[in-house]
Amino acid sequence: MKDNNTSFYKKMLYFALPVTLQLLITSGLNMVDSLMVGGLGVTAIAAVGIANKYSQFLIITLAGFVSGASIFSAQYFGRKDKDGVKRTLDLVFIYVTLFSLFFGAVTLFFTKEILGIFSSDPVVIDSAVSYVRIIAFTYLLTGWSMLFGVILKTMGIVHKPTAYSITALIVNTFFNWVLIYGALGFPELGIKGAAFATLLARLIQTLLLLQLLFKEKLVGRKTYGTQKNYGFTRRYFALTLPSIFNHLTWTLGDITFFYIFTQVGTNETAAVALVDPLVFIFVCVYTGISDASSVMIGHELGKKSFEKAKEYAGKFLLLTLKLSALTASLILLFSPRLLTLYNITPEVEELARTLLFIFAGLSAFKHQNYVNNVGILRVGGDTTYVLWLDTLTVWAFSIPITFYLLSISAPFPLIYFSAGAHEILRIFFGLSRTRSGKWVNSLVDDTVDGKSQAEIL
Repeated sequence: MKDNNTSFYKKMLYFALPVTLQLLITSGLNMVDSLMVGGLGVTAIAAVGIANKYSQFLIITLAGFVSGASIFSAQYFGRKDKDGVKRTLDLVFIYVTLFSLFFGAVTLFFTKEILGIFSSDPVVIDSAVSYVRIIAFTYLLTGWSMLFGVILKTMGIVHKPTAYSITALIVNTFFNWVLIYGALGFPELGIKGAAFATLLARLIQTLLLLQLLFKEKLVGRKTYGTQKNYGFTRRYFALTLPSIFNHLTWTLGDITFFYIFTQVGTNETAAVALVDPLVFIFVCVYTGISDASSVMIGHELGKKSFEKAKEYAGKFLLLTLKLSALTASLILLFSPRLLTLYNITPEVEELARTLLFIFAGLSAFKHQNYVNNVGILRVGGDTTYVLWLDTLTVWAFSIPITFYLLSISAPFPLIYFSAGAHEILRIFFGLSRTRSGKWVNSLVDDTVDGKSQAEIL
């Protein structure tokens, strides 16, 4: 039993640590990035903010496509079917490419009209247009790098892609400094310099990931016929479309909650803006655990080691519960000291501290849901259930209650709590689904009881 636990934790750390490290470094360098652009003034900050908010729709949709690739690739690799992994890469590559090109073309042709939705300030819009017309050329590279990274991760190749991401972020930061302000003899390009730096960094990252795929012989050889491809395509979209809609409804819910917060007042908005980066540090840890669970459980499902998959699911949930208790304690212990580092009024500091305490209380539910829904249920193909669970609890429960509390001018801590109350509701339905075992499926069989998986789905 002890050896089994040791093996489990070694595997978990192998997958989780690189992802967590990558997210933490990304968060830190993004703060540096924001500071560099911030040196250009309020207009530049607003312009980049608008551009990034618009680009989120691309990222969200691509994440849906890539989540399907992760499900199939993990299971194929688990049963040592490298042709299946390549089949997954080939199929998703086509759709990621088509969608990214379409999104980029629409952006380039209707840049001003699109950005006008986000701001009515003509100066901000003009600045954002010059930025986005360069950033649009990164969209295809973004889709490819997301897909390549996920495929490699499901094959257990995590350290080099993490190093490549860190390299890209360092390149981005360095060329931001060089091109925004004209350092080292380079032209001073202002906000356009930030866009060119991002384009260069993304290109380097994508090429580095591509050479890894060549090394693994996942590029350049045909592995399946047209007829087999049609069946796999139907199977892929049956599982992936719910994930795409899930990403969209969840993100729109987050935007709606933030809109409600902004309607309360400036102090409340500032408190939320202070809290979000602090809690993101802890979110990074659970994203790493969720990624580890999806790969490790996916491998076992692909091998049809269903009991081992269920054993891993239980261990990941127990680990998440223990870590949630630890991180909640750290928030309660250190948040008062962290908030003193900011130059804020006593009112905002007190409110931010209260919000952090609320987050600490909800954290066990929040993190269990993330690992369970994303790392366990989805990898077994239970994407439709997760879509309805996430969407209904947010849109039919938390959002109506939060709007009602706003309408009666309820205390802001209560409004903030109601925005996260869906986590409590979700955990009961989510864990019940996990215990039922309905998510325990091998999705990479060609036939089951004489029928193809495509026919079954």
